[in-house]
Amino acid sequence: MLALINLSTELFFWFLAVGALVLVVIFWSKLAKSSFRYVFLRVSSLVLIQVLIVVSAGITINRSGNFYESWGDLFGSKKNLAKIAISPTALSAISSKDLASATRTAGGSLIFKEVITGAKSKVSDYVYVVTSPTISKLLLAKNSSGIGTNYQVVELFPGYPGVPQTWIGTMGGITTMENLENSGQIKPTIAIIPAINVVAGQDTECLNYVGGAQVETWLTADMKTLAKNFVGIDDRLWSSFGYSTGGWCAAEVAVRHPEQYAQAISLAGYFEPTFAFGINSRERNFLSNKYDLIKTLKATSSNLKMLTIASKRDKYSYFSTKRFIAASSNLISVKFDEIPNGGHNIKVWKPYVATGFLWLNAVAP
Repeated sequence: MLALINLSTELFFWFLAVGALVLVVIFWSKLAKSSFRYVFLRVSSLVLIQVLIVVSAGITINRSGNFYESWGDLFGSKKNLAKIAISPTALSAISSKDLASATRTAGGSLIFKEVITGAKSKVSDYVYVVTSPTISKLLLAKNSSGIGTNYQVVELFPGYPGVPQTWIGTMGGITTMENLENSGQIKPTIAIIPAINVVAGQDTECLNYVGGAQVETWLTADMKTLAKNFVGIDDRLWSSFGYSTGGWCAAEVAVRHPEQYAQAISLAGYFEPTFAFGINSRERNFLSNKYDLIKTLKATSSNLKMLTIASKRDKYSYFSTKRFIAASSNLISVKFDEIPNGGHNIKVWKPYVATGFLWLNAVAP
């Protein structure tokens, strides 16, 4: 099958593009006649080559950034995951079967992939649970008694468009986490990586919509239920960490849910929702007021610690970050780390994943 993110799909389309170009060059002299038929064939051939090159380049870009997981995601349709999902309340603790089916990384982590329906949100989508090397050894031990007590929980948010696998692949988040743990720089870590783009073709901004998708609830209450039932996590506070749109999500859930999060990292994120087209002004005004982070901080007592990372050349996030810092610095502990060069892209952000994990290790209890 021509799966969107497979290397074979990328090579197949590039083969078609190059093959079409070579054939047109070889047979161009035979097409160089003045009749309408040959003019049409020449134009059609050139258009076909350009379409194939654009499609091939798009597939290459998508594979490099893990923006869309499937053709359905790309064209705004999703599988009916509710048919194969289970409620997190029905999940049992990690079993020998789960361990056998988990992906084992070269660095020693285990990656579990689950499809669940949120008990509260009713959202059905993918969640990845990653246990770092130390915790994975405990789980794989013959007489395993669980994950122990020495660990931190970090919820990782991708951008839009984006999928949870971006943290595992292109962003190098799990490899970075492993390297830091194995070198003794951070404590053992459990990473929860939920899908945030749960509505086909729509950037939901991780919000709860009146009469619509309850994405905020999916990312908070439902992920906590999953973590407790499946992994055996206790009631300790989590950290949130996201890039781009995921940076907004990380800040939003941490500000609005101090009972669940103690630290947050926004990497090239922003601090007010950026609404998709099609949302009417009344709903926009309601949600803008509800998700005003400064207003929320002023109304509640919070011990939240936040790290914000942005590039001055990244107009998308830099000025939003600076405004948030100016307004929140007397409300919570906010640290700013400026990226010296680069715009809004994964290549710029990737080196700062380690910065985020090291900061968490320094400030988390």
